Amino acid sequence: MPTTPLVEPLFFQRLLQEKVWGGFALAERLGINLPFAGPLGETWELSDCPGQETIIAGGPFGGTSLRELMETHSAEILGDSRPTHDGRFPLLVKFLDATDDLSVQVHPPDGLAPGAGVGKTEAWFVLNDGGSVISGLEAGTQAKSFSEHAHTAEVEGDLHEIGVRRGDCVFVPAGQTHAIRSGTMLCEIQQTSDVTYRLYDWGRLGLDGKPRATHLKEALRVVDYSLPPGEAVRGECAENLLVVCPYFRMRSFRLNADQILGIESHTHARVMAVVGGSGQMAGRELKFGDTFLLPASLEMVSIQASGDGLEIVEAEAL
Repeated sequence: MPTTPLVEPLFFQRLLQEKVWGGFALAERLGINLPFAGPLGETWELSDCPGQETIIAGGPFGGTSLRELMETHSAEILGDSRPTHDGRFPLLVKFLDATDDLSVQVHPPDGLAPGAGVGKTEAWFVLNDGGSVISGLEAGTQAKSFSEHAHTAEVEGDLHEIGVRRGDCVFVPAGQTHAIRSGTMLCEIQQTSDVTYRLYDWGRLGLDGKPRATHLKEALRVVDYSLPPGEAVRGECAENLLVVCPYFRMRSFRLNADQILGIESHTHARVMAVVGGSGQMAGRELKFGDTFLLPASLEMVSIQASGDGLEIVEAEAL
């Protein structure tokens, strides 16, 4: 392991996730050839999730996993950010392409995940127009009636669905029932967890031709009926604060052609994802989907937009 200090952004080799609800539009936008014939549902751009840790691409730490780097350089990476209870990097960044509906699902909070592990609070940044998401339950939905409907098509009457367009942000706290509907592409910021409890899967079959498992008992145990229906937040400015929660602070930046964004050292770890346009950083071209980690020990770096401008989502690990 190099002893070089962490003073530059870290890029990673993305992980590709085949999903029955996925498609091929995301692969086309990212300019990647799929190693499988089935639909691409998710790309994991930065992950320290057990068994699915991303590998650093290039530089003095190239070939090293984020897990390995956290074991040797956690103080430099995190600064004042909190790791997970088992010492992992606390955030995971994904891109998702919902060509079909995702299941109606819920994620547990901290302490109610298996083994009293990490829960899953997340936020979505919408990448296209014309989509929709389910964000919570309709106001007044009661636990008794929902539990009776949850595994049947009747559940659709309990779900709060909203239309979304490019640039919208939807916050999904742990315990909130949700789903991404067909025709929606997202960048997702979330806690480092892969725990999902499916309630209803629209009666479809999985990639293996069999119904996918649901987790009704576990899901109903963690649904939080006190949460209000979720709504989209839209940032109209050059810099927008989109989400503040106990786990991360999420912002978006819009740079005009040739505009420069200066990034200085910070007390916390940050991740950035390019969600539109193109640019350059430290001699490296930036394009849609590029995701990088800014360690707390980072020295100043500048990002410059190209002629088509540049849009970036940032999440600061708290």
